[in-house]
Amino acid sequence: MAAKSKKLTNPKAIDMECLMSTKEGAVSRDPGMIEMLAAYFKTMGLRIKTEDEQAQDWREAGVQVVIMSQAHKLLGFTEWSQVVERHNYIGQLKKDYPDVILGFWVGISIADFSIWKALKEVERCIKDLGSFGVFVTGMYGIPANDKMWWPFYDMCQDAGVPIKISVGATAGGAGQGGGSVGGMGIRLSTEKPIPNVDDVAAAFPNLTIIGHHYPFPWVDEMTAIMIHKNNVYCEVHGWRPKYFHDNFRRELNTRIKSKIMFGSDYPFFPYATLFEDWQASNYKPEVLQNVYLNTARKILGLEK
Repeated sequence: MAAKSKKLTNPKAIDMECLMSTKEGAVSRDPGMIEMLAAYFKTMGLRIKTEDEQAQDWREAGVQVVIMSQAHKLLGFTEWSQVVERHNYIGQLKKDYPDVILGFWVGISIADFSIWKALKEVERCIKDLGSFGVFVTGMYGIPANDKMWWPFYDMCQDAGVPIKISVGATAGGAGQGGGSVGGMGIRLSTEKPIPNVDDVAAAFPNLTIIGHHYPFPWVDEMTAIMIHKNNVYCEVHGWRPKYFHDNFRRELNTRIKSKIMFGSDYPFFPYATLFEDWQASNYKPEVLQNVYLNTARKILGLEK
């Protein structure tokens, strides 16, 4: 897998929500799921690339990435060995392409596998594979403020790594027909920032929490939490910036100017399109610098 292209030395942005476009790294083992996501985002969807080609995409865009592992049953990871293999694969990518891959989020459904086994796997990923913390989503069916997650938060807080909690309406199953009737069983109540994110932030004040997704329809709720809790941030993948709500735009230029981070959902959103939207949105230059780099560097421990 060794990269042969010129290394990225001066990134434009850190992408806090990146998927993979390789055969082994595809977001789902189900081609139908990939087509569904492409239809929802109105993009070309996933085009299978080699690991070198994928890394070159990121270099050409000028981004360093944090990859989402997303190893759960809804996406075709039905056996524990598949989960472990998934993490090993991403860990190896990080070793092979250190100029563009900063780490990954560990997504394990504790509803599908032993909590003890999952906890040990998160520990392994952090210590041995260079990952950041856990990712909690409504796809798992267990809200982020359920105390089943407490041991994972304790571990990540002690390890000094940030976690992600999904907020807002999800792309998976959104308004789709056929087998996705009922939104794939995802309950949007598990995505609501208050109480889910707010409870965790209050219980774990030394844990850095990142909202995963632009938080529609709870944009004002998530903004209030970021203002109220100094350990809460948000990356805003899943929506083009030109469609952000007016309240959010105003707060981003003022009270949450150091709380928001860039996210792409690569390969479903083109980097050029996202950067064009951000540049055309009349944010202060220092706000854009925070969104692209400064805030992510701070919470990932990359500040020079």
